Amino acid sequence: MHPAVLPLALCTLGVITGQLGASFELLVEPAVLVVEHGASVRLKLKTTCQDPKAYSNVETSILKRLVTTRPGETVVELLNVTAWKSSILCYHVCNQNRMTVPTNLIAYRKAPWGEGVPARPGTPGSSPSCCIFPPGVPELVELESIPPLAVGTSHELACSVSSVAPIRNLTVILWRGSEVLHTETFEQHSQDEPAAVRVTHRLTAQRQDNGQNITCQALLNLAPYGPRFNTTSEPQPLTVYEFPEDPKLEPHIYLETGEMVNASCTVGRVFPTAQFKLALANHTLPFSTSQDGHQATAEVSHSQPGNFGLVCTVTVGPVERQKEATVHVYRFPLPQLNVSTTSPAAGTAVTVGCILPRDHSDELRLQIRAGHRVLAGWGPSPLLFNLMMQEEDDGMELSCDAKLPIGGKTPKTSTPIRLTVTAGPRMDDGSCPPSQNWTEGQDETLHCSAQGNPSPSLECTKNGEPFPSGVPQPVTRAHAGTYQCRATNPLGTAVRNVTVWVHYHDPDVVLLVLLPAVVVAALIAGGVGYRIYYHKKKIREYQLQKRQRQLEMEQRRTVGCSEETAALNGSAQEAQP
Repeated sequence: MHPAVLPLALCTLGVITGQLGASFELLVEPAVLVVEHGASVRLKLKTTCQDPKAYSNVETSILKRLVTTRPGETVVELLNVTAWKSSILCYHVCNQNRMTVPTNLIAYRKAPWGEGVPARPGTPGSSPSCCIFPPGVPELVELESIPPLAVGTSHELACSVSSVAPIRNLTVILWRGSEVLHTETFEQHSQDEPAAVRVTHRLTAQRQDNGQNITCQALLNLAPYGPRFNTTSEPQPLTVYEFPEDPKLEPHIYLETGEMVNASCTVGRVFPTAQFKLALANHTLPFSTSQDGHQATAEVSHSQPGNFGLVCTVTVGPVERQKEATVHVYRFPLPQLNVSTTSPAAGTAVTVGCILPRDHSDELRLQIRAGHRVLAGWGPSPLLFNLMMQEEDDGMELSCDAKLPIGGKTPKTSTPIRLTVTAGPRMDDGSCPPSQNWTEGQDETLHCSAQGNPSPSLECTKNGEPFPSGVPQPVTRAHAGTYQCRATNPLGTAVRNVTVWVHYHDPDVVLLVLLPAVVVAALIAGGVGYRIYYHKKKIREYQLQKRQRQLEMEQRRTVGCSEETAALNGSAQEAQP
């Protein structure tokens, strides 16, 4: 049964009981006394008794005062009520008959509920309104401080209500804007004295919560016999942010004095919009922001060499993070190339040096090249190299490169230097063969040339008479002999002798040569004929056997006759086809 219904039932019961013993009624208004703790309250006793000597009053331990009394009505005031709960006995004496009606008294906590702001009709879930307290009066409802919350984090909202009585009539509501997050009642509490309560609710922050007001509303509902009080805490706006990663900034930036480069500071997924600040050596830089708001770009430059701090400060909601970088500013002048001589002689050494001006940055490195061939690898200034020159090095182009080993900057190259390698005259078997064969009656050329730088002049003579080299000449036997070729340039002279052999045709000599050849040929032909003859002779021997038997008798003749017969036989064999 609701606590407010019980006094009404008791009052009704008292009236019924009185009616059983007398013919009058006693009514008490209000049926339940609700009074602020420490204040006073009046109750009115009404009766239908017609006895002029009748009287009414109350029995209580609370200080009381009779305010008015007249036939049928008595008003009694209870002063400085400090009991949190008490039972008041109301009575009336009429015609020697006494009728009693018990009435409950409920005290509630006084200010800072103050004047009280009645809640809107209906459920306790009405939207909160703020109660303004006098200066110096502490706030009854306190919403604990809410820190900035990262998206996805969980936070416990806590609301404290201090010294509430009676607590069973209290309702505490936590609001997010106009949305009820949590409602808590205390009907199960039977305590009458003031008590403090703490109501909590766990909230998971989302982006849409940013800027929403969190409030705690305390409703003390004493209806139907007392007022309804509504007190709301000061609102606390939710600050929700999303800043999961630190800003990104290139840690090392390299630039030449007077050069301007872009430096970009980037953030990933953030909420709300990121606020950027870029500063170089404590000087704020102007910057531009990308369309999506995730990148700020500033132009960075400095007129003096050195290392300077670049700081990117990013603010997202209540969170501020910084990323630092070092800007390396250096002087990068063109390297200067020098050589000990630009016209070295072959076989001598040339000293090649590459140097940077005095105010260059120490990080710079140099290298010396001959075309694409590296002569001296990367090293600090000054860089020296000794080059032994060969005649084939004539026209070599030397250059010097300077670069910053880090930072990806393009190297700078000095003005190139071209070498002219000088060499004295030189003739060898390839350019001027020492022995040359000519043929009488043909056009022949005296082959002789000289190398050297500058190009030497060449003069060939025979017996003191000039003879052109490299020019075809008709050859006679008189051209045979020794030629002297002299090559000359400013560095010296080279001399070389060339022997020329002339081949010619003599008729007597030809005959002497051809005659043995003919004899040899004849002998060869006779041998071949004899072989043929011998072969044919063998073939015919069989045919001559019969005839030889017939001539056996004649063989006994003289040797001369036999030789004549043999000659005849030989002649017969040669006559055979």
